[in-house]
Amino acid sequence: MRIRGGLGKSMFCGGVCGLVLMFTGSPLLAQESAGPKVGVFDGERVLAESEMGQEAVALLSQLQEQRVAELQAQQAEINTIRQQALSAAPGTVEAAQLERQMEDRSLQYQRLEQDVQQELGQRQAELIEPITQMVRQIIDTMGREEGYVLIFNMAQSGLVYFDATIEVTEEIIRRINVVNAGSQ
Repeated sequence: MRIRGGLGKSMFCGGVCGLVLMFTGSPLLAQESAGPKVGVFDGERVLAESEMGQEAVALLSQLQEQRVAELQAQQAEINTIRQQALSAAPGTVEAAQLERQMEDRSLQYQRLEQDVQQELGQRQAELIEPITQMVRQIIDTMGREEGYVLIFNMAQSGLVYFDATIEVTEEIIRRINVVNAGSQ
């Protein structure tokens, strides 16, 4: 098809130029028309960098240090008894008593170790659950307000690559800190 006259040619160029601008326009325009809005966040960073997460981690660390100190004290007692048993004359009543004492203390240590692990696990769940619920609420709100159709947690999603422009971790941390500051 041949275009005749100056007006037809300029309309054609104007149309082509318009199409070129439409497809090569601003990145924001291209992002909006590219399809559904997707976000990714790093749950570990949210925990580590939000005020609420830092408080939870500090409390858990403090409890862990206390309980580990108890375990170390019991281990030191076992080691002392072991040294006494080694220095006692073999086959004597004293050696047999020390051996039983060492076995009893070892069982107590194992039970305490299991109790500590269970307690730390429970306490971690108690401290993390409110943060997890808040993150869910924030993500729901962000999804509705900002038009996201999907927001993934990097650690749980199996993602192996994503463009950093879709990461929303900073926004989630900011919102948690705002909510947390308002509730104190």
